[in-house]
Amino acid sequence: MRRPDEQARAGIAIEFRHLRYFLAVSDELHFGRAAQRLHISQPPLSQAIRKLEAELGVQLFERTSRVVKLTEAGSVFAEEARRVLADVELAVGAARRAGGTGYTLRIGCVPHLPIERVLAFLEALHERSPGDRPQVMHVTSGEQVTRLRSGELDVGIFNDAGEEEGLEEEPLFPGERLVAFLATSHPLTEHAVLGPADLEQEVLVVFPQTASLAPHDRWLALLERAGYRFAGVREAGGTHPRDLLLAVAGRLGVVLAPASLAGVSDAGALVARRELDPPVALANTVVAWRADPPERLRETLAVVRDIARALRAAAGASGENHN
Repeated sequence: MRRPDEQARAGIAIEFRHLRYFLAVSDELHFGRAAQRLHISQPPLSQAIRKLEAELGVQLFERTSRVVKLTEAGSVFAEEARRVLADVELAVGAARRAGGTGYTLRIGCVPHLPIERVLAFLEALHERSPGDRPQVMHVTSGEQVTRLRSGELDVGIFNDAGEEEGLEEEPLFPGERLVAFLATSHPLTEHAVLGPADLEQEVLVVFPQTASLAPHDRWLALLERAGYRFAGVREAGGTHPRDLLLAVAGRLGVVLAPASLAGVSDAGALVARRELDPPVALANTVVAWRADPPERLRETLAVVRDIARALRAAAGASGENHN
């Protein structure tokens, strides 16, 4: 490492990505998990941290084969690095507002949410916060949790019971009931209603797991509590509802999903839909964000919370329970 007098003469070449990488490792205290959170492989992350330590001339982490922990210098640097990134975000937001461009609000949304519900949220957001430009992407619940924690998403919309650490959530819409989707040639289509005994020899088709396994595990636990167990679980496709229904149409298994899934996929005509008894419903659809959001987002997130409460109250007043 350079001596302090050499650094003063040469200057310090630190990039913002080095700060983000460092903070991810300081949060996770595990290089593998930090790399997953940043969506990069572990070797370039380790190289970036070594370069940062070389530029600073201090050791930021104590590493052993079993544990990673911050040094005293690392703890001090983490506090200052967060402040630097927050100041940069504030400066970017101020410049965009001054230039009349507003801020792009990165929103994740589960693929099965009916379009009318998405539009209700976006229209209310535009009315209350016209300077923000929402950018919506379809992302599974687990992937949203990962991206919210890493700062790659500003807001998430997914099904949850308020159990995600490090996130704040506000109920948005009541949870939808589930139905079974089967290939039209499947023998079980002879039944109008399916129960646990009908499905116990079937393979359940699900979206691929992500770095955050909690939503996936809670999903399977929800089905098990209602008595539904399966011969196996098969991952299929990416994040589009069409992928699941095409897998079902191809006789790869069955899907238990919100009834609205067929309505947001052009593959809905390829499968049969059957009711479940006992019935099962998803947890509420919530809107979520990091518990420690950047300063530039706090005003917008206060608006998002108000919108969620208003939409939830409206759904309750009308007795809505989407079918």
